[in-house]
Formats: sequence, structure tokens, C-alpha cells
Amino acid sequence: MSGVRWLAIPLLSIALGAQAAPAPLPALLDAMAQRLTLADQVARSKHDSGKPVLDDVRERQVLQDVAQAAPGAAVSPVTAQVFFAAQMEANKLVQYGLLHAWRLGEQPLPAKTTDLATLRTRLNDLQTRLLSGLAATGELRAATDCPAQLDRALAAHVAATHPDDLHRLALVRALGDFCALPR
Repeated sequence: MSGVRWLAIPLLSIALGAQAAPAPLPALLDAMAQRLTLADQVARSKHDSGKPVLDDVRERQVLQDVAQAAPGAAVSPVTAQVFFAAQMEANKLVQYGLLHAWRLGEQPLPAKTTDLATLRTRLNDLQTRLLSGLAATGELRAATDCPAQLDRALAAHVAATHPDDLHRLALVRALGDFCALPR
């Protein structure tokens, strides 16, 4: 009996450890959603400062940064750039949508503004998680059932987090051609 107990404890530890680690796709979706949530604060900052949503210089810098960081995360620089371009497009979708709603008085402005430089630091911090998630989903992207797996994961994420229509649409946009990205 003691031999069974000796085997059961390590197996239980392995099983519990496997449950504790989030699956790669849900973890990536969570990081993507967090990035989109920051778009609300970026929109408020741009509203207050009068800065335009489109910032070509910043976007080029982000794409250059992710291309340089990608190999360290075991991601192709091109894959990282295509993925992050989709993230930025989704982020702009949220910003434009919120600015429009605020202008029309359809939604109240958030109570406070966060400095754009602080927000960019937080966006940069998410970059590492997004690159790791992109690396961890390489095999999934190559799978023939990637679109079906992606749809199931997105449905589960939406059911668990209840984003508004704008953020749900932006998350769909952020996923872009996810299944067509090279590994």
C-alpha cells in the first residue's frame, strides 16, 4: 500500500500543476483583452490631450521593437509584426469607437486620465506576455482545426468576461488572421 501512496502523490502533484497552468490560447486571449482594456485609457488620454488616434511613429517603433524581441521568444519577427499590427488596429478600433461615443454623449467620459507615457509602459509590459503566448500557440496555428479551436476559446473567453460589443469586436479584430500566421 505504501508503494501506491508513493506513486499517487507525485501523480496528483502533476495533475494539479497541469490544472494550475493556463492553456496557451486562453492565456493569450486574456493578454489581448487586457491590451484592449488599456485602449479605453489611451482614448481618454488622447481625448484630453487632443492627440490623434493614429500615431505612425509609435506604431513603427512598436513593430520594430517586437521584431527585435521576437527571436528571444521563439517567434519569427514577421509573425510578431503581423500579430502586433492586428493588436494595434484593434486598439485603434476601441479608441475611435469610444471617442465617437463620448463626442455624441452616448457614454460618459471615464473619471480620470492616465498619462499616455504611463499607458505606453503598461502596453510595452504586455508585449512580453503576448510574444510568449504567440510562441506557445505555434502548433495550434498550424493545426487544421485552428479556426474551430479559436472560435471555441473566444466563445469561452467572451462568456467568462462579458465584454461590451466594442471590445468583443476589437478582440475579433485583434485575432485577425491568427490561424494563418506562420509558426
